Amino acid sequence: YLHQYFDRDVLGGKGRKKLAGILELPLSVNHKDFVKAITALPETDTPAMFNLPQNIDRSQQRSVAKSVLSQLVLVSRPNLEDEQFDKTRWTKDLSPFLQLWKRLNQGSDLVKLSPDQVPSPGEQDPPLLAFLLLERQVAIKLLQQVHADLSKISKVIRGTLLLTTDVKENATALLKHEVPSSWCRKWEGPAAPIHWLRSLVSKTLALGGWVERCQAGTLLSSPADLSELFNPSVFLNALRQESARRLNLPINSLEFISHWGPSSGLSKAKCPVTIEGLTIEGALFDGHKLVECSRDSPSNSPISICSVAWVPAGQGASKDNQLETPVYYNSLREQQVTSIRIPCPGSPALWKLKSVALILKNQ
Repeated sequence: YLHQYFDRDVLGGKGRKKLAGILELPLSVNHKDFVKAITALPETDTPAMFNLPQNIDRSQQRSVAKSVLSQLVLVSRPNLEDEQFDKTRWTKDLSPFLQLWKRLNQGSDLVKLSPDQVPSPGEQDPPLLAFLLLERQVAIKLLQQVHADLSKISKVIRGTLLLTTDVKENATALLKHEVPSSWCRKWEGPAAPIHWLRSLVSKTLALGGWVERCQAGTLLSSPADLSELFNPSVFLNALRQESARRLNLPINSLEFISHWGPSSGLSKAKCPVTIEGLTIEGALFDGHKLVECSRDSPSNSPISICSVAWVPAGQGASKDNQLETPVYYNSLREQQVTSIRIPCPGSPALWKLKSVALILKNQ
């Protein structure tokens, strides 16, 4: 914004640019001239005045709706800090969590696996396989911890187990529609317990497929959804290590490149991976370049597959007219995974003002 406002072509001279595209600054030093110019401004600010996308109202409405829902949850939370065990209340309010957990684990034996049945990464394993084995191992441990905690709550409700401090803390958190802190310390997922539990099970199950494809050598030959991972940024770092090994180059001599299409477009890369499931906010993508949103455009739109890879520095395509776009884990934009370049018409700085971003998973 400072580059736009304190621009020589805006502040003076012939053929001056209008400030924010609508306001032509007076050349005089007369206070009345500036008041007159300000008075002539429209009552309603248009998105274009601040270089925002035309559909920014939709994003604002979504943000306000999430804020209202959060406030409603806070208002509805009871004060349970000093409350003693109430079997009726626990049965009524905690049964949905217990029943959901039972349904989520139907047909799966993950909660029954012993440590010996969960493969651990070995010293000779390549970086990608080592990462996936460790990711799955940690996920299964967390899943089994959650299963044990919920089982204890169920036993307390049935009267077959005495109430302990840990059980009370976990149950109190769930009664307040919060994720227990002992779980969050292991993985900071969605804020709502129902979504947290669903996500934990779905990711852990998906990791089994990732490990199988990696061991079979087919992981990089098919599109991958990075939102299935607990730590997608660590996966990309493991991909960097794997590429450095295959190229026999120092890891810090590689650069991250992207191609909007199948991985065949990165023929020189040793370990290209194709990412699917991405969505874009702040703009649209026509398969070749960024496109302005219209007022009726959704705030979050699907985008075509993107292939990424680590290659020796200097071998990537030209970075001119490309926007370095942040990739966030979800639409809250709290956790950045990486950045991917997207071709754009005009100055990338103007597109940056529109807060264009890629999202791995809607939330």
